[in-house]
Amino acid sequence: MSDRPSPEARRTPIVIVGAGPGGLSLARILTDRGFANITLVERSRRVGGKTLTFHHEGIGHELGACYTTWGYTLTHEWMREAGITAHRLPTHVIHLPDGRVIDFKEFVLGDHKVRAYGQIAEYNQRWLAFFRNQQLMVDEARWIADVARPFGRWLDDHGLDVVKRFAWRTMTAMGYGHLDAVPALYGLRWNTPSLLLSAAMLRVDEPVPGWQHLWQHLAWHLDVRTDTHIQRVQRSEHGHVIHTDRGELRASQLVVTSPLDEARSWLPMTDEERDVFGRIRWSEYVSTLVQVEGWFRNEDTHTYAANLYGADGDRRGGLMVARRTGDKTPVARARSTTRPDLYVCYQYGVPGASGEDLLERLQADIRADGGRVVTVHRQARWRYAPQLDSDAIAQGYAWRLEGLQGVDDTWYTGASLSHEAIDSIVDYNQWLADRMELRMRRKAGETLDPDWLDRRRRRRLRSLDNK
Repeated sequence: MSDRPSPEARRTPIVIVGAGPGGLSLARILTDRGFANITLVERSRRVGGKTLTFHHEGIGHELGACYTTWGYTLTHEWMREAGITAHRLPTHVIHLPDGRVIDFKEFVLGDHKVRAYGQIAEYNQRWLAFFRNQQLMVDEARWIADVARPFGRWLDDHGLDVVKRFAWRTMTAMGYGHLDAVPALYGLRWNTPSLLLSAAMLRVDEPVPGWQHLWQHLAWHLDVRTDTHIQRVQRSEHGHVIHTDRGELRASQLVVTSPLDEARSWLPMTDEERDVFGRIRWSEYVSTLVQVEGWFRNEDTHTYAANLYGADGDRRGGLMVARRTGDKTPVARARSTTRPDLYVCYQYGVPGASGEDLLERLQADIRADGGRVVTVHRQARWRYAPQLDSDAIAQGYAWRLEGLQGVDDTWYTGASLSHEAIDSIVDYNQWLADRMELRMRRKAGETLDPDWLDRRRRRRLRSLDNK
């Protein structure tokens, strides 16, 4: 079989709903494989989804996705193509509940470094086994029960207290949920060996001029229809008709990257789809850009452990993380001693709380840490981190969700299918593109090797050194 699809397969019309990281990255992956007859429909007036680079006085501030690490292999290729550079964030401290402020690396590793590195090595081996099982879609009851457990309990059961301290920062503080609640499935998807290595080697970066510019770069080379609202979809094994407020689109393959519960208003669903999608739960994460006087200037990031450990830390909207925007542009460096200090601060949303309520709590926490808010420049409230809970995973819903891929030539991607992180979404889309390519080439009449998809999966398993 040829490595490239036939001309008929390449002409397959594809409509992707959503021009965030899920939709744009999948469109780019498919285009690079020869499938360029793609239209993206985006209801917002901008692309990028939950990435938002807010520019103020010559400096970009990340109010959505913010970091890159070593594991962002394909994304880094696109960033280099777009001329996006990296600004390193090497200094990170933790405010402990007892009042001490210590370096993040010291907080994670503790006093016994040899023991700590041994735990990380053990975690990496367990992660490799998880990744293989996930890629091969293993559905054994024992493995399902293992990843359904809360991630904190999973780490405790394996004696990985070092990794658990790391995960307080990478899971709870980043808006993905408390370790005593978020299932191990999501903790393992995100906490890859490369993420641990990036933190240990102080190789965590911010893109410059910003994440928003990467998605704009990808969108410039694609057919993206912004400010376009879907009214209804007619699904059929013979093709789909997508009715929008700007006219009709026809597609052989339909991809939904927007929230699956919201799609119910325009996408006709089977009982199985309604049941599975209905089990996905969302959180809220809030980012706020503020100018503050009298606060920290010598570190990039402060994390407040009292609000990580506290039983009601997230429910009361306490300050979890604050990141000072560094001298990452020529303008910022030229004004490094005179420009005001701006910080992006993060909180969990509180049910029923207004934006003003959350700002009041944020300002109180900053005052308690010695700072004074001068100006609030922007607040972003994100519907965030869609997840199945532990009970749903134990009942097999994650595998039922995967089983819906390709039914009636309809596919799903984005955070609901992987994890609320760009690297997780891009990795998932490479795997999804394999399945879509197989479907489109078969429908175009190509004679395919029966183990074509399996070979693609196993090739991906051999590339684990990038993770």
